[in-house]
Amino acid sequence: MFRKIELRRTRDFSAKINATFEFVKQNLTPLAKGLIFIGGPFLLLQGLFAGLYQKQILSAGLSADPFAIFSKEAFSWLGVSMIFSIFGYMCLLIVITEFMRLYELREDPEKIDLPEIWEGVKKNILQMIGVGILVAIILTIATVFFLIPGVYLSIVLSLIVPIMIIEGKSFGDAFSRCFTLISDKWWSTFGLIVVTSIIASVMALVFTIPQYIFTFIIGAHKVSGGNAEPALWEQAGLIISSMLYTFGASLLSSIVVIAVIFQYYNLVERKESKGLLSKVDSFGQADEPPVAHDETY
Repeated sequence: MFRKIELRRTRDFSAKINATFEFVKQNLTPLAKGLIFIGGPFLLLQGLFAGLYQKQILSAGLSADPFAIFSKEAFSWLGVSMIFSIFGYMCLLIVITEFMRLYELREDPEKIDLPEIWEGVKKNILQMIGVGILVAIILTIATVFFLIPGVYLSIVLSLIVPIMIIEGKSFGDAFSRCFTLISDKWWSTFGLIVVTSIIASVMALVFTIPQYIFTFIIGAHKVSGGNAEPALWEQAGLIISSMLYTFGASLLSSIVVIAVIFQYYNLVERKESKGLLSKVDSFGQADEPPVAHDETY
């Protein structure tokens, strides 16, 4: 039986991780559809060009020319791959945030369908790409001049997309709100991102196996065959395995995004008790006030 997960409530560290995986398990099918059909093409193209880059680097690294790895062709593949990775990640971020926004609003979240999510992506994609570029510039400047402020800002600004999409705020308002919400909870947000990133990375290791196999095969071929080009099936295998890894690892990074959005709702509830106020408005009184769980960091 479907049981809607309450998003606007305070949660301690372990509760946020449990809620993240419960949410993934409950909504795996609609989320997967949105991520695959909307963000999937960009992620596959990212993997394709990343595979071409790796093939070029691997071939160049085993050649007699030590500067071959810096070829124009190799960096062209890398640049195109990075462009598609930006579009793919932003689509993934918007799909998940828009899904959770609709999930909160709907009486029956099971009826959320792909066209609704797509409308949210179309509405926000250009703005979110601009936001991504602005945030990247801010973090780069902060990191170049002061390493610690760069790390600090990256955690603070992890909330900016949920704030802009869920609350409909402008970049400037969302930027300042990030600092308001995360005050006194930077370490818990940092810990949540680190732990869920480790979990997602460990799960993604399974997708690296084919890539390692074909990398080894091509390396062995080049060592034994001199300057001979790897067989077509070896090159195709490396590219396809790169696409598989990029696609799988990117989808698993959704775990981190969902955890951050649960942290956003947790912080809003701690600061403003919007979930409790909503219950008061709906029912006339709150049956039971939420427990403000203490976090150890």
